[in-house]
Amino acid sequence: MYNNGLGSPADDDRVALLIDGENISSALAGKIIVEAGKFGELLVKRVYGNAARIRGWDEAPGIKLVHTGLGKNAADIALALDAAELSFEAKVRTIVLVSSDGDFSHLATFLRERGHVVAGMGEGKAPVNYRKSCSSWLTLDSNPKDMDQKILAEMRKQKDGLLIGRVSPTLRAALGVTLSDLEEKTWRKYFEKRPDTFKITGEAQQTRITAR
Repeated sequence: MYNNGLGSPADDDRVALLIDGENISSALAGKIIVEAGKFGELLVKRVYGNAARIRGWDEAPGIKLVHTGLGKNAADIALALDAAELSFEAKVRTIVLVSSDGDFSHLATFLRERGHVVAGMGEGKAPVNYRKSCSSWLTLDSNPKDMDQKILAEMRKQKDGLLIGRVSPTLRAALGVTLSDLEEKTWRKYFEKRPDTFKITGEAQQTRITAR
């Protein structure tokens, strides 16, 4: 037995995959499962978030969606609690944390101190300190051109365009796309960067975005 109580060497290939669904796009589900599977048997596969906001994750093969409701940081807290529980139950040796949120650096450090291998996955924007807190790190990057095409196609369905305040809920519901999937910090900056594709009229809350 390991002196930290994690189990026997036979448990070395057991893996828990824990995904922050409010931070990572479901478009990356296939790649995540393949990469996580390289560490061993995926005993646990869970994604956390408000089911109404993480469209697409409910269709990911074999992944259990843990609905965390509307509470602030509810998904992060639920994921961290499950990770700690899995550690103390000694069910798995490797824990794959999938998020670009630097707050998970504390969880990664805790799990490593418990003797776990912590494989981190996230987008290129993930902070360096979080990456270094993990035993290994894999950068997940969706194809920007594919994402742009999907957004344009959906915006073209809106014949009268959308007020800026409706862009986020509309694209999240239709595509599962959020600002965390993009390089830009706001939707306005995203559209301003693409003047050949989108027309911007009005000001403040009356700003309207129309696909050309």
